[in-house]
Amino acid sequence: MTGKVMVRGEHVARETLAKLLFTHGVRFKTDVTGQISLLVHGDLSGQGVTDMTFELSKKLLNVLNQDSHGHHVCVISSAGLTALMDGGEARCFHEHLVELARRSRQAT
Repeated sequence: MTGKVMVRGEHVARETLAKLLFTHGVRFKTDVTGQISLLVHGDLSGQGVTDMTFELSKKLLNVLNQDSHGHHVCVISSAGLTALMDGGEARCFHEHLVELARRSRQAT
């Protein structure tokens, strides 16, 4: 997770969410590595961001690093997480993140 994650419209503390996800069979990790398949992108307002141009957190930048090694990490929103937990589908924003990075490189 990166940023403030909401479930069903309510902010959920990271530790609580990790326990909740565990009940859904999710193994929770705090670092973005080759073992990660999904990153929940919460609200980054007021959070520490590394890339100030596009407001990307360190974890989102790590997703891009994994991409450069051929490892796709699906990036979903808080709404997507709620949908998955309710048995629905979530849109992956990975390609949008890659496009932001491409624009960032072109701007420099």
